[in-house]
Amino acid sequence: MQEFFMKFFNFSEPLAILFLFIYAGICFLLNRLSYNVNLSTRMMVALVIGLLFGFLAQLSAAFPDKSTDVLWLEQVRIWLAFVVSIFVSLLKLMIVPIVFFGISSSLLNIDNKIKIKSLLARSVFWLIFTSVIASLIGVFLGYIFNLGASELVESTKSLKESRTLSAILLGLMPQNILKAMSENNIVGVILVAFLFSMAARKLALKEEFKEAFNTYKTLILFINKIIMSVVNSIITIMPYVIVAMIANVLIANGFNAIKQAGLFIILTYVAGILMLFVYAILLLLHGLNPISFYKRVFPNLLIAFTSRSSAGVLPITISTLQKKLGVSENTANFTAGLGATIGMCGCAGYYVGLVAIYLLNSVNIPLSISYVILIAIITIIGSLSIAGIPGIAIVAASIMITGLGLEQHFYLLAVVLAIDPIIDMVRTMSNVNGVLCAAVFIDKEEKNLTTFKENYERD
Repeated sequence: MQEFFMKFFNFSEPLAILFLFIYAGICFLLNRLSYNVNLSTRMMVALVIGLLFGFLAQLSAAFPDKSTDVLWLEQVRIWLAFVVSIFVSLLKLMIVPIVFFGISSSLLNIDNKIKIKSLLARSVFWLIFTSVIASLIGVFLGYIFNLGASELVESTKSLKESRTLSAILLGLMPQNILKAMSENNIVGVILVAFLFSMAARKLALKEEFKEAFNTYKTLILFINKIIMSVVNSIITIMPYVIVAMIANVLIANGFNAIKQAGLFIILTYVAGILMLFVYAILLLLHGLNPISFYKRVFPNLLIAFTSRSSAGVLPITISTLQKKLGVSENTANFTAGLGATIGMCGCAGYYVGLVAIYLLNSVNIPLSISYVILIAIITIIGSLSIAGIPGIAIVAASIMITGLGLEQHFYLLAVVLAIDPIIDMVRTMSNVNGVLCAAVFIDKEEKNLTTFKENYERD
């Protein structure tokens, strides 16, 4: 009977059963907190509890070198890994729908009445351009500090490392729509979404297709709302998963995992600071004073840092643009709204760059110029295709891993996702700062920034 429980249920030891009941109790506690405590706070609580739970398990097992050395500890790890695997599978399940319907709804929902050729082009350029710069900063920092190299995984696989850039890009081009979706070919999915949406908009110019276009547009927008609702539901279980993630990482790898997590946190904050300087340089290139700019936007950035919600501070961002920076109403509303959904230099920029290097180093794949270019391309795709999605950074990281062809190593995200509440603060600040700067750049280029100039002269 004991052998049956050991082989079929993967638990037979009293201590394994005890710790799994403790985890169940933790989940019950977190569920009770959900009635009175917001998700962000519960994620922070879950992070602390996960650390304590993992430490307690290691302490009870006398800190073994490997979890496999202690039967009950390995059984606990297996069940915690099972919880994490379910969550990761749910994320992977949503990647193609997020990309296809996110891009499609964004393209179909563009208002023709807006001065789209100028305002949209400039907005998208600055939001995406700075996201790519941020992503490359993340890649650079991860490469310099060898992020993920002390690693958790021994792998002899060398995915795509011997292929040229042209071969990699050609391999991403879809030859079959369904095959592209089934294989999570992100570039292929985005290309199909773009072609379908642009073709639909072109047909809508003809009178006989206007009604059909509106029906198609409504359907796509509704499906996208459904997807966002599903993703939101997945994100709400994050506190329970964070406990399992961080505890599982500690049980499996000891406190070496904490060192890697600590390095990821430090590099994320360094990247956030470097992006402040990048924007300062861009402000100077536009003939503007970065010191005066940051003095005016500091309260806005502080609220973004503490609230961890780009969308939540959107009214404050718009107010700051108009009242403190002198940006025109149209530019402020349009760019701030667009920037709350695409081109986030924190969540979809340096964060995913760090994730990419962390994963590549973890599976012993050397960084090449082909991968750097591919990371930049996937950053653009991710920035455009996760519009309006809650838990944007987690989804962006998933898209990056899938785009690199490393989806079979999704489980390595455990360490990164477990520390998400800590690094989300600086990411949100960077996102909001990117929106503020983009709006200023646009009005400066359009010669509409007279009030801003006057404000600077008074400083």
